[in-house]
Amino acid sequence: MKYFLLFLIFSQSALATAPLELSEEELNPETQEVLIKRPEQYLRHESMIYDFNNDLGIKDQRKYTGTDRNKFAVAGHLSSDYEHLTNILGAEVNYMRRTERYNQIWYGFQLFQHNTFFDAITQNKTASSGANANSDSQFQRPNNTKNKIFAGGLGVGYRFKLLLEFFPTEDVFETIDVYANYLTLNETFINRNYQGYGLTTNYSIHKRSSSKYFYGGKFSYNVASVTRAAIGNESKSDRSFALGWLSVAFEMGFFY
Repeated sequence: MKYFLLFLIFSQSALATAPLELSEEELNPETQEVLIKRPEQYLRHESMIYDFNNDLGIKDQRKYTGTDRNKFAVAGHLSSDYEHLTNILGAEVNYMRRTERYNQIWYGFQLFQHNTFFDAITQNKTASSGANANSDSQFQRPNNTKNKIFAGGLGVGYRFKLLLEFFPTEDVFETIDVYANYLTLNETFINRNYQGYGLTTNYSIHKRSSSKYFYGGKFSYNVASVTRAAIGNESKSDRSFALGWLSVAFEMGFFY
């Protein structure tokens, strides 16, 4: 009996001084029952994301990314030409909402503004002796001519997790977006404004830093055709430019 009492006293003293130990279940909260029963269906394109509680040192209750409904993001753009990164400098804001019926499809809008050089987005037209005197081919812009592009558009996107086929990760997602845009181009060499329509296609890789926030990078390819107002009897080809550029961007935002 004496040895038993000594054992109880020693064990109580050790528990009083030892750090709190949590079970595996407490450290890794179980997912919702439906996801345990059919994970191959619900987690194919989605994940269970958790927030880490720094005060307790444990993972909080996980959040199913399939309940994401709205996404807001901002991005900063640079030229994809690593030798001339500043040939394109831009900022973008975009908002996407998830469709109810087609779960992986998103829709929304984007707004962006780019400061660029002429040769980074288009090229001079070949001058001809019979061209209209006001034709753009009569003005050979230097490559360092500055231009400003402002655009807004509507689009759709698709979110997926192809990388999971190669790398075991639950917090990385991929997205493809396509936007139809209305653009304005301010060309400073002859100080004329152009308007037109174009397309943006994006490929993004995002990491969820928490159940709400994300960050990542993307490639953004744009094509457009812009035209200015006619001077005299100019034809449309005399006053139009085809634009095209590829930029890389760092993007961050949140889901709600």
